[in-house]
Amino acid sequence: MSRARPPRRVVRAAALVAVLVVSGCGGQDDAGPSGAEPSGLPAAPAPEANRVVDPAAPPPSINALDVDPVANEFLLTTNRGFFRIGRDSGRVAQVRATVRSGATIASVGTSLELAVSGRGRLIGSGHPDQEGALPEFLGVMTSADGGRTWRVVSRLGEADLHKIVIKHDRMYGFDAVTGALLVSRDDGKTFSEQFTPSGVPIADFEVDPDDPRRIVAAGDTELYRSADGGATWKQLGSASGSRLAWPAGDALFRALKDGSVQRSADGGATWRTTGRIDGEPYRVKAMSADELYLVIGDGTILHSRDGAKTWEPAFEP
Repeated sequence: MSRARPPRRVVRAAALVAVLVVSGCGGQDDAGPSGAEPSGLPAAPAPEANRVVDPAAPPPSINALDVDPVANEFLLTTNRGFFRIGRDSGRVAQVRATVRSGATIASVGTSLELAVSGRGRLIGSGHPDQEGALPEFLGVMTSADGGRTWRVVSRLGEADLHKIVIKHDRMYGFDAVTGALLVSRDDGKTFSEQFTPSGVPIADFEVDPDDPRRIVAAGDTELYRSADGGATWKQLGSASGSRLAWPAGDALFRALKDGSVQRSADGGATWRTTGRIDGEPYRVKAMSADELYLVIGDGTILHSRDGAKTWEPAFEP
């Protein structure tokens, strides 16, 4: 099944690269989880109880997964919208987010990529929920209120980031419009650009936490590594549907389409299988080399506390 965001119209057809993204119980009210600081977001109850994915909507079903450490909530964006989910309570609240450029405002959520960049601060990209109000590609956006409101800061109508990584005081993003890896030192206002392996659709990428120039990128069936910030790439081997997380220099993880989860201690040169999940992975979020979260296609979030050896549900829709 293809998980690429279907374009609403052809833009820069010669430059487009097909990209795949990997993207509890309890009441659903507007309050934050017990004991957590209130997020201040205009959250609404999730539709149909905890159902956060629409199986009838176009893929991808999952766009992004991150963790808000202040509110102790998962930030999950799907083809149904943007959700905050209590890590302890499993409580689901849908965020009614909007994006502004100049005097124009549109809702955003069903095609939203995001990453936590600081206390209450997010960096994002994607498409507006309604056509016509703003360009199809929202470029780079920032939010200072946990994702309730967004402001376009650069590349409106020009960039569509399908993955964002915040490391080394830099923002890394893969732009599906140009097929380029973008790197910013000023929260997305300006960028340097490097192109990923020619002609290879990039499904995911990660950055070495010990070296800002070492990057691993996953195509649909192959893996590549750069040691010079994306200027040149070396193929590392084949793997189907890799979803990546790199929390420590000797702990690079990939979850494969067949449900196996592997770990590399040498930056992707060699791998060993550590565990297995029941389902196809869309996004992996590593809190440390021992603690990881992984979301599968129906919105279930799995949790490992032993370096991806065993997994249990942290949230079940």
